[in-house]
Amino acid sequence: KHASSSSECQPIRRRLPSFAAAMAWGGRLLRLPLLLALLALPVSSEDALEATRPKYERVGGSVETVWQRPAGELRGIVFIAHGCMHQGTDIFSEVGPDGWRFDACSLSNFRRCLGLPEEVRLRHAARARGYLVMAVSGGKGVQSCWNMQEDTSRVAKAIEHVRQAEALPDTLPVFAIGASSGGAFVGRLAAPLSQGGLPNLQCIVPQIMGVGGVKNRGVPTLFVHMPKDKGTAGRVEEDLAELRKDGVRAEELRVEQKPITAALLEGCLSPEVAAKVAQAVRQANLLDEGGYLKKDARSRLWVLPVRRVLAGRSDDSLAPDESCLGELFNVAWAFHEFTSEHAEQMLDFCERAAPAGAGGAALLAGRAVGGSAAPKVWRRKAVEGLHP
Repeated sequence: KHASSSSECQPIRRRLPSFAAAMAWGGRLLRLPLLLALLALPVSSEDALEATRPKYERVGGSVETVWQRPAGELRGIVFIAHGCMHQGTDIFSEVGPDGWRFDACSLSNFRRCLGLPEEVRLRHAARARGYLVMAVSGGKGVQSCWNMQEDTSRVAKAIEHVRQAEALPDTLPVFAIGASSGGAFVGRLAAPLSQGGLPNLQCIVPQIMGVGGVKNRGVPTLFVHMPKDKGTAGRVEEDLAELRKDGVRAEELRVEQKPITAALLEGCLSPEVAAKVAQAVRQANLLDEGGYLKKDARSRLWVLPVRRVLAGRSDDSLAPDESCLGELFNVAWAFHEFTSEHAEQMLDFCERAAPAGAGGAALLAGRAVGGSAAPKVWRRKAVEGLHP
């Protein structure tokens, strides 16, 4: 689609006619050294980049599925389950920093990709470690909670589709991370296989939600929750005790309230506008002396002063469950919101949880599937500038 005019950059499949001509030359077989030289021709860097662009498919005609490979070699799959009033496409932006447009967004169930900041950060963190990241739109497929009975098989079909589309081993480990309704849902994926559990599941990370005592077949579980929500904190405590009693490795990470700062808001705005928004919220007397919100962000008291600042400077609608800034204000209040905080610890937990054997042994050895040893210290690649 974007092939270079230089023949030296053309992928090998585009040279097949010349292969055939060479093979037929003089009625004799092409000599081995020349054949090997032709096979060694470089693949187009643009084609390599295209392979790592986000992809979209309606699996089986109805299961909305999005995914993206990492830039390097692949270690496993990270499945992200959205919360109520959301959809799988929220983990992608419509236009990436490099200007590439994800055209499938306009054809999706929601007709847009929101590119919410916490979901995007988690996707980047997972891809930087070598994981394919995917999501499915659960329930009715748009602004919906998960169907705890029917969606387990739909997600299994979506993961199998992605495996086949990307030519991945069927033993590749899967990590499942979900928030709110999605948190409860990933608990269902850890059920015994005979009860609809997901094959090759190596860990689950329920966020801001307990798993309701659902039977776990031994899949390590990491709860990430916001203790300000005392009801959820209590349910997590009960689930931790139950899982540990059953011999399942279970841990928790807590997410605390954060001050409203320009640095926080730069996840959605330019530094200049972020500073003005932070100042406007403070001047509206919505913050205490430490810069923390005095009232729940979902009361939306911050919307009016922020809207005044944003006029002509941002296209953020500030609509609930759709707004980039709205998500950051919810994270700052830290009661009930998807979070990328502790992203590295989530992945660390899942990698430690991977058992020996196909796929799992590679993770424990710090190796990518089909690749050489990975570095002991994982560093973020420059992927943010290349993909939505």
